[in-house]
Amino acid sequence: MTRVKILVLTASLLAPLSLIAAAPGMAQAPAAASPGDGAGRHHGRQLLSFLTPEQRVAYRMQIRKEAREQRRAFRKEHFQKLAAMTEGDRQKLKADMQARWDAIPADRKARIQERLAHRHKPR
Repeated sequence: MTRVKILVLTASLLAPLSLIAAAPGMAQAPAAASPGDGAGRHHGRQLLSFLTPEQRVAYRMQIRKEAREQRRAFRKEHFQKLAAMTEGDRQKLKADMQARWDAIPADRKARIQERLAHRHKPR
């Protein structure tokens, strides 16, 4: 596996910067890590090793902000869809969700119901 890493590193150092800049997807998509490839808690530090620690902090702050904005946009879009549903659509959704609930194994349902009971206890 070390030889593969050396080959990839060598190829990336020899590749012209214009080719790297021309492929925006490569710069944005992190490499998929396999379990034996050092994947773990600190693996991202290796990918961002060309940045200073302060730049890494700024980069992670930017990523968190973008993720937060994506979640907010998804929720907003989802709630708008729910609000725009007709009564027939709501009944269909309700029936679909009941079918999904019925398909859950009994032991898992019991654990979920227990969590829901603790969550909705009067204080």
